[in-house]
Amino acid sequence: MPLHQPQTTIRPVAGIFVLLSVFCSVTFFSACTQQGKKPALTGLQQQGLTYTTHEGVIGERKKIALPNGAAVILNSNSRLLVPSDFAQSHTLLLDGEAYFDTTAFPLTVKTNILTMTAQKPSAFKLRCFEAQQGATAYVTAGEVVVKKSYHSQTDNQPETLGLGNMVLANKEIDLMEKETYHPEEMTIWLQDKLVFENLPFMNAVKKLEEWYSTEIYVEGNVAAAGNVSGEFSAASLAQVLDKLKETAKFSYKVKKNKVMVDF
Repeated sequence: MPLHQPQTTIRPVAGIFVLLSVFCSVTFFSACTQQGKKPALTGLQQQGLTYTTHEGVIGERKKIALPNGAAVILNSNSRLLVPSDFAQSHTLLLDGEAYFDTTAFPLTVKTNILTMTAQKPSAFKLRCFEAQQGATAYVTAGEVVVKKSYHSQTDNQPETLGLGNMVLANKEIDLMEKETYHPEEMTIWLQDKLVFENLPFMNAVKKLEEWYSTEIYVEGNVAAAGNVSGEFSAASLAQVLDKLKETAKFSYKVKKNKVMVDF
């Protein structure tokens, strides 16, 4: 049986794990497995518009330059839809995880749970898979207004986020909470600097799943794999696994939107 476990056991930022455990009641992995089965965000697409879709390659980040000058980092297994009226609407649709740095404002990014709008130069990261009930958003510069993308029966008030602010949301329980985070955590992500510090092998796998928005299944006896240490800069998932298997002695293969690791 696979040793694959939900990534919700990872502590992304001290002090907010309890909230994440509640908000992410449907795991991110279900999003990865299901998202290739239908067009993204059909409920948010407008009739009469066509959409250009940018899709992240499994295990890699993709950099995109939008027509208005905004820079986007699209993570693995994610899709960004640019409508034909983008020059007028300044609105994007996202299914997955992406970082947006806009100097040409305004910019609005919609997911099925959260909508984020920057009215001045700002930068933020948004993670929301369509098949998942939970979402997170982090602001790294400027000021961004975030609100629910759906009509809530309890609270439809937007939140204004600045540097060090984040939002945790869950559609299933209809909650959106404003929190704080440590900006250095986001700096590491932006530097694409992946570090393992003597992590047990399965903990390292969970970190890889989170980092690359990719599900990884492990089969076989991992007892001899030992702990994982190392540092990788701007590396693909394949490059990381190729290095780790030199000492951990496993093989792997990519099957659709998942990675299979065998000992």
